[in-house]
Amino acid sequence: MNDSSNSLLAAPDLRLGIRGLPNLSDSLISGGMYALVAETPPARYPVLAASLGAALNDNVRCTVVVPAHPEVFLERVESFGHLDTNAHLATERLSVFEMQSEFPKRMFRFGTDMFLRELEHFNVTENSYILFDQADELLALHDISLALDQIDTLRKWFEQRRVTALLVFSRATATHAAAINALMDNLTGIARLGADKNGLELTFDYWQSPEGTIAARNYHLRSLESGFYEASTKTTAPEQAATQTDTETPIEEVPAGEQHFFYMDPDLGSLAQQVSGVWQHVDTLVGMMHATRGKRSATLILSFSRDGNIRQLAEAAHTLRLSLGRQVRIIVREKGASLRYQNEALLLRLGVNLVVHRDVPASRLPLLIESLGGQIFSRDVNINFEAALASVLPTRLRGYLVPTRFTREVELILNRAETLNIPYAMVIGRPVAAMEMVDVIISSALSRPGDLISSDGQHCYIFLNACPQAVLLPTLQRILGMPVDEILQEVRFAANRHDIELELAGLTRAAEQGELPNYSSMLPAVEMEEEAPAEQVTAPHAVSVATSAVAYAKPAMRPAVSSASRPFETPSARPEYAHPAAPQIDTADRTAPIPAAPVQGLDRQADGPRFSYDDSTKESAYGKKAFPRASRSTPATQPKEDTISPAGL
Repeated sequence: MNDSSNSLLAAPDLRLGIRGLPNLSDSLISGGMYALVAETPPARYPVLAASLGAALNDNVRCTVVVPAHPEVFLERVESFGHLDTNAHLATERLSVFEMQSEFPKRMFRFGTDMFLRELEHFNVTENSYILFDQADELLALHDISLALDQIDTLRKWFEQRRVTALLVFSRATATHAAAINALMDNLTGIARLGADKNGLELTFDYWQSPEGTIAARNYHLRSLESGFYEASTKTTAPEQAATQTDTETPIEEVPAGEQHFFYMDPDLGSLAQQVSGVWQHVDTLVGMMHATRGKRSATLILSFSRDGNIRQLAEAAHTLRLSLGRQVRIIVREKGASLRYQNEALLLRLGVNLVVHRDVPASRLPLLIESLGGQIFSRDVNINFEAALASVLPTRLRGYLVPTRFTREVELILNRAETLNIPYAMVIGRPVAAMEMVDVIISSALSRPGDLISSDGQHCYIFLNACPQAVLLPTLQRILGMPVDEILQEVRFAANRHDIELELAGLTRAAEQGELPNYSSMLPAVEMEEEAPAEQVTAPHAVSVATSAVAYAKPAMRPAVSSASRPFETPSARPEYAHPAAPQIDTADRTAPIPAAPVQGLDRQADGPRFSYDDSTKESAYGKKAFPRASRSTPATQPKEDTISPAGL
């Protein structure tokens, strides 16, 4: 009895931290595992910042796992102005980890038990709080049976150590919805954050709290001046107007003749002399979202440059449109770089009013801004962000593919292009008498991801992704280096899905009936386009496990959290799930490279017994019989012990 009482007294008071939510839906049970499905992913940050801040203010030790760029996550959290992550990192109250590459494959290969042993290795203590952003990578949602095994193992571990977990799903598609619903019996609660015609909505499918259990509860979320949310039950429009408080984000009253302008490019500062109004410069996308709170009639001028990240720009535009409403004017100006057609379509779909091309001089910008006067954004932005993003990033392949692979990749692009109606086209023709098929393939300069070419030996198939029909012939001439009729004959075009699928079906039948020629050996390797980095930061080559959180540099790098030296293995020498987040650089020093952390000596004997991938041990932990699994052979140059060393956070 006394042990039970002490356990209850020691249990932390954890909550989502959303103002207006009753305790039944705001509180979290110690040792519970909750899921938040962010159907509108950019809207999740105020919820995560509020929950994390509430836990840290109550002196609860917190662990955050993010897929990439932890410095961006912390910057978003800090932008709400109530949380000093640097101080919490220094006191080891907060730890931040970044997932290693191919994280889902490592989870499948080494199992959930090994991931939990890593949490123990990195001192995820009892009565703590763990926030797993983009938990879509943690569970095998494509395999419900495997996902149920994983979630059951996680649940038991969290319950035993009274660690409260919030799993945030931000990339789950419609195909994963059934898998997430199937996990509900193993979850302490599940909530969904989405948007409807009236704004953001938080829906609790099922939620257990220390005060009881609720199901099927809906709340509208309003943005406060601080950027956090306030929840209210559904009411009619007159009731909402009657109950509106001063804490709600006010609809800005703009004086006649005065407008607010926010811009990111410092070169646009001279426009303040040409266009009347209040002009304010901001440095980053996060700064833009912070400075424009409550400015529902402002004009926002975002920038896209060579080192820009389309995902961050699209997410910021979507967040700004959702939070500021339909009257705000959002402009994206290209600077030294051009947006691809599909990326421009993505931005316009997610909330941008106008994209100003790089060739348009800044002197014409006042007229373009004036042309937006009085416009109300009419497109529906209640769209699955991840699905929209996937539709403009269909594949990283470009160039020649063998027919079977070509067919598969084109089908993938066609499926994803439907979300934003991205145009595409296929050109089919036979080489002229003076040219061989391999010459046509070699001469084709396909430089964009998604532009593919293949052949059945008789005909050449060229697929152009995000290519409008109006520019098809000039684009084809640029790719081939000459007019199309000088290199191909009997040319036919397919510019809709039905016609393209007919051509693909014919190519597939030809591949099934006989062996088609493979020109790969005569050509350079198929190239894959790398995504633009979010920040120009050089990550360290090796990070000691002794550094368990993001380190800061101001101006020289210093670890925010450090502990006694422990033996470790470098990331290149061992398979890892995740690793301590790379050091963060302040905005002013963001372009400075980060020096590599010193590499300590390896002590395999000390580390080996604690982390073993012996098959019998794993079978005993899971209580299952062995079954065949796909595996890769160990390179001859790699020591044997590296293949069985732990996956480290």
